[in-house]
Amino acid sequence: MKGGIHALGDRLNMVAAQKCDSQGHFLPDGALLPSCVQFELAKFLFKHVEMPASQINTLLEIWAASLIELGSNPLFANHMDLYRVIDSMSVGTVKWENFKITYKCKCQDRQNADEQDELIELAGLGGQDDPHQVIHNLLGCTNIKDEMDFIPYQEFNAMNKQRHWEDFMSGDWAWEEVDKIISVNSSTTRATLAPIILGSDKTTVSVATGQMDYYLLYLSIGNVHNTTHHVHCDVVVLIGFLAMLKMCRENANTPAFHKFKKQLFHSLLAHILCSLHAVMTVPETVLFGNQYYCHVIYPFAAYIADYEEQVLLSSIMCGWCLKCLAHQVDLDQDALWHCHEHTELIIKELDLQTLWDKYGIDGTIVPFTSEFPCVDIQRMLSLDILHQLIKGGFKDHLVDWVEKYLIHVCQHFKQWTGNDSKGLMKVYIAAIEGYVPEEIILTFSSFLEFCYLVHRNVITEPTLIAIKDTLTSFHLHHGIFHDAGHYPYLICQFSMPNGLCSSITKSKHIKAVKQPYQHTNHFQALRQILRINERLDKFAAVNTRDLAIKLNIPQFHDILWHFLQSQLQHDDHDPEDVPLDECPFYDGSVNVYNSASSMFYAPSDVSGLHGMCHKHIHCSPTWRNEGSHYDCVFVVTNPHMKGMLGLDVTHVLCFFLFKHLGTEYPCAVICWFDHVGDGPNNTGMWVVHMCNAQDIAIIHIDTIYHAAQLIPVYASQHGIDPASIKPNESYNKFQFYYVNKFADHHAFKIVS
Repeated sequence: MKGGIHALGDRLNMVAAQKCDSQGHFLPDGALLPSCVQFELAKFLFKHVEMPASQINTLLEIWAASLIELGSNPLFANHMDLYRVIDSMSVGTVKWENFKITYKCKCQDRQNADEQDELIELAGLGGQDDPHQVIHNLLGCTNIKDEMDFIPYQEFNAMNKQRHWEDFMSGDWAWEEVDKIISVNSSTTRATLAPIILGSDKTTVSVATGQMDYYLLYLSIGNVHNTTHHVHCDVVVLIGFLAMLKMCRENANTPAFHKFKKQLFHSLLAHILCSLHAVMTVPETVLFGNQYYCHVIYPFAAYIADYEEQVLLSSIMCGWCLKCLAHQVDLDQDALWHCHEHTELIIKELDLQTLWDKYGIDGTIVPFTSEFPCVDIQRMLSLDILHQLIKGGFKDHLVDWVEKYLIHVCQHFKQWTGNDSKGLMKVYIAAIEGYVPEEIILTFSSFLEFCYLVHRNVITEPTLIAIKDTLTSFHLHHGIFHDAGHYPYLICQFSMPNGLCSSITKSKHIKAVKQPYQHTNHFQALRQILRINERLDKFAAVNTRDLAIKLNIPQFHDILWHFLQSQLQHDDHDPEDVPLDECPFYDGSVNVYNSASSMFYAPSDVSGLHGMCHKHIHCSPTWRNEGSHYDCVFVVTNPHMKGMLGLDVTHVLCFFLFKHLGTEYPCAVICWFDHVGDGPNNTGMWVVHMCNAQDIAIIHIDTIYHAAQLIPVYASQHGIDPASIKPNESYNKFQFYYVNKFADHHAFKIVS
């Protein structure tokens, strides 16, 4: 050995340089990381390819046969060897616990009063991940250390002093919670607040092989930015996996069984979250992603759930408001907010029937929050855009309302998904305009305005005023929604609603449940799903003449030369006024493209990290063997005007690139649409019509602002059956089109 102390014989075992944890406890030998090659192969086969065990064995046998002449062996002997390597990795893992529940069953026909109640075991009911350790992993994750806020803040525009709400820690809840915690325990003054966000949802993994339903419980922390939540960087973590109870038909709808299921759900939540009890009032020391330790305290902040589950969580009857004391018969009355102090008082003072009739409260259920200090379940219930607005407001109320008006017209859907509702929202108002009274159109317009406003990634004071105005307009035309009236206040409390939407948890179902289930043998699948989740946690050119013929534009060269004149001239003269013989000449090669990718900042939509999105703009003569696909775009024609006043809509016919005098020009051949009127009509959307078919232009792609979606004004074109028109013909068959600002949140912001 070079330089140091040598050891001989059995003394060598004393300096084994064994790895240990932060407390100095030695890690077992099996906890060491595998080699990089082993790790990458295991990750590729198990996570990316999702190769079954039998196919892994076949692959390894072929690999082993190829190495016989070399006297070598593959990295793994068989699938069990590969799984052993994955299971031995201790870095970043929290072991799942599979637990059982027992309860006392009251025997109705007992002869002896002293006879013991029957103990029934619910075997293999659920699994859980330690939420305490999960939060440690999130706070210590180096990949997202710059995507978190650790102190509450209030953000204002320096120019106009208007407040902005964006991420969770910018809301009033975090600000008020810090004051409350410090007033109770002054030792928390310099601690870091880690607000706990919970979410639960039901999902079905199989119907053909038997109804397999589960309640999934998720956890995240309010420190993480909303954009990071939306890109699914594993910051929303599955911590509970609960099988749902079944009962024989004669007992399934009995009050006793319903009460048992409700209380069991609350008891399971209390059991899974019990490790957090001690650190909700006394700070603990935690290693953060920046490699510094901080004192941390964990309050329960919000719970993401649909209305049905919010009813279950709050023990309030269906049909009553879960946030205020408004009576079921008059939900629009002004009422005080629910609070746990008031709820506990009336449960103590009033009989169960009075609680039920006057307040809509089920006083027989003990909520899981009763096990934890300073937690108010009614205050935790957050906004849910997906279920409250998109599915509940739009699909269950407004669409059904129109169906009753147009009984023989509407198509009935057997089952709606969230994507079905979102897709229909984008085009529905244009489809019914002209067939229903104007009051219905105004109702839909107000509702869609409201949905798109509350889904923005940043809400300012003017946006908050606009939200209140659209809500007032909506109630004026169709007063059915009470919960939506709480949105302005709850936005101020929790900040952006899209950061606490159940669409975030639903997007985890496929990865956490449905895909793992397909890799089980479907017999007692829960243990196998938990093990899979545990393992997953570890790891063209043509010339200009050809293009003119292809596009059927004889004047293509004239347009191209005028385009070059506009790019090269340095004055305000209209290039169209310049004679062709004075314009730059070009007759060379061009590169033609059938699509272009647009990248932009739109955090209100489902986006990537830091709110970046991208869309493809197509101009393809053939698309999936079903005709052509030519998209429309917004083009900036007056950068000094706002919204549609500074934009024009064009139909893209071709993307091409050419080089002239050493400069590359990426261009688009387009056909213009003209505005109809000076503003939007009663649908809230602008109307345009196609210009003369020969009104063709070439523009630089830098002037393209965003993809645009047009919807035909069906009511204006009588004698045409919309169902007979193919999608690729829609821009040629109608006279007028709506500029659909409801296509996505970025389009809404551009056009509004």
